[in-house]
Amino acid sequence: MDVVIAGLGLIGGSLGKALRARGWHVSFVDPHVSLAAARAAGAADDMQERLEGEIIVLATPSDVARAQLATLGGTDSVVTSVSGVMGPLLDAAADVNFVAGHPFAGSQHRGLEVADAELFVKRPWFVNRTDEKVMALIAATGAEAVVVDAMEHDRVMALTSHLPQVVATALGSLLDGVDPRFIGSGAKSMLRLAGSSYAVWEPILDQNNENISVAAQQLWDTMRSIGAEDFERAQRLYGNEVRGK
Repeated sequence: MDVVIAGLGLIGGSLGKALRARGWHVSFVDPHVSLAAARAAGAADDMQERLEGEIIVLATPSDVARAQLATLGGTDSVVTSVSGVMGPLLDAAADVNFVAGHPFAGSQHRGLEVADAELFVKRPWFVNRTDEKVMALIAATGAEAVVVDAMEHDRVMALTSHLPQVVATALGSLLDGVDPRFIGSGAKSMLRLAGSSYAVWEPILDQNNENISVAAQQLWDTMRSIGAEDFERAQRLYGNEVRGK
């Protein structure tokens, strides 16, 4: 099938590379990426000026994706997203055949130069409903489609993805200027996400602020009274992660 990707960064570029490897024709819209660069990376075949195609994938920051959805009313295309939030995009998708999507894969790095065709393999790809074309796209990347309620998705992501980013960034900001000899392997492992881009995270933090605030309060309440049961639960989770459960 033919697909046009808006935004050829890490996620959009990885998607383009994965689909082209399966024989899909990939076009893109991105004023920051040249056709020569996209072809050299193996992420696209053609460049377009407008979002027109059989399938449109919005691989832009969620605030940009919302604005793009507002321009797509009445299109015959099926439109999907790869954002870390679903609810705000669904609210903006009036008169659009839209499937809110979120491949649960990524990196603290950004840009087409770090795109990886294997990024989505065996990773969950959340969608708020099924659509034949979107499901075919997900299958072509090697990801596993998971249908979820959009509001529940945003609530849980606030706890499992958005809050960890906030904590890592806040810790990194707090440790700025500290003698690096005092920063051990434990802190360094927590700081991995601190390299993430504000431009990417700002709209997510804004659009999912209510859920993130609730998750932050839960974390703070747990931290203030942390005890043996919390250590046991955390160790149990860590053990399951190590064993791949």
